[in-house]
Amino acid sequence: MNKKLKIAIISSKGGVGKSTISMQLITPYLFERNDNEMVHYYEFDDENSDSSSFGASHLSKRHQINVSSPLLREVLPEIFAKDESVCLDVGANKTTMTFIEALESSGMINFLDLVVIPILDGEQDGVNASFIYSVLKGYRKDIKFLFVLNRVKDIDYVKYQFENYFGDVRGIFTSIHSVGDNLFPEDKEKYVLMPDVEIIKYSRRFGLTIYEIAKQDRDFIEELKNSYNNISKEKEIKLLSFKNYVSKSAKAYEKDILQTAFSKIDAILEGEEYV
Repeated sequence: MNKKLKIAIISSKGGVGKSTISMQLITPYLFERNDNEMVHYYEFDDENSDSSSFGASHLSKRHQINVSSPLLREVLPEIFAKDESVCLDVGANKTTMTFIEALESSGMINFLDLVVIPILDGEQDGVNASFIYSVLKGYRKDIKFLFVLNRVKDIDYVKYQFENYFGDVRGIFTSIHSVGDNLFPEDKEKYVLMPDVEIIKYSRRFGLTIYEIAKQDRDFIEELKNSYNNISKEKEIKLLSFKNYVSKSAKAYEKDILQTAFSKIDAILEGEEYV
């Protein structure tokens, strides 16, 4: 894939994992699909800089954008005009609508390749997601969407956890807060899963993405063998053992979760049938 994609992660609800999804899923996707070229990561948030948790990451160059600036409408064309892969991490609450309005008034909404909407399992998450979806669809009918069901507890029972997205799968409850079949009619099946696993937390502790940890070419078992007989290296042995666990977990996550999601994003962008 040679085109330098522009992907925005948007939700008007705080705490749904926008920055986690931006750094752990979308930035690695853009990095890999553009021949390992650095991604430009723009964080539109005047209050928080969540991407700073990934200070050791080399996948992206990070930029903090002042959303309250009246020049935001002029800043967006400058970003879109550059021949760069871009991840746009948009803050919640008032920031969301300020960004969307600037995106529409600047005309840059017509050049956005994909909008990613994170959703947790609370009722209000479905309401907020449908609102953002409707607003953006109103501005541009053919805009492409990906929904990320975040912090999944059990993949086998995801439709029960996310009734706010799939509707009342049990056939017991009725609620205006359930998405059901009435919202996202054209894009209902365009979702990926982000399981709630320890490796997400540990990767932040190391300041790296899961993708980067998975791609590290280190044999921690061999390093452990070299240190094991040296009693004075007890702390090092413990650390290497933990890093080996983190590495194995990251490789499994990258293979089973990230690569599956990458393929689904490809299908959406290329207009293929989504499975």
